[in-house]
Amino acid sequence: MLVVEGGGVRRARLADYVEVVGALLNLVPPGYVVSYGSIARLLGVSPRFIGFILSLNSNPIVTPCHRVVRSDGGIGGYSGFGGVRFKRRLLEFEGVSFEDGRVSRRCFVDLKGLLG
Repeated sequence: MLVVEGGGVRRARLADYVEVVGALLNLVPPGYVVSYGSIARLLGVSPRFIGFILSLNSNPIVTPCHRVVRSDGGIGGYSGFGGVRFKRRLLEFEGVSFEDGRVSRRCFVDLKGLLG
């Protein structure tokens, strides 16, 4: 990812990715989720890098990192208070449904569609 800054262009730094991922997550409405992979494809990085970025989230309720799950519907990780059990509770509270222990496909939202 390249960043325009002060009339020039530079390679993105970790802080830039943190900011962009946070902004993308705030587009995901309650009751819906996105996958690590869908964010990664949008930014041209690894899904594991997205997981790392989310682990840095110092305010996991304001920046809703709990709305990011594995592409197969698995819950994935959660470094916020309470771990993955709390992540699932947050998702259920917001209206995300589960089928056979995985997030229902109908709860996934397309980030590209949200961006217009």
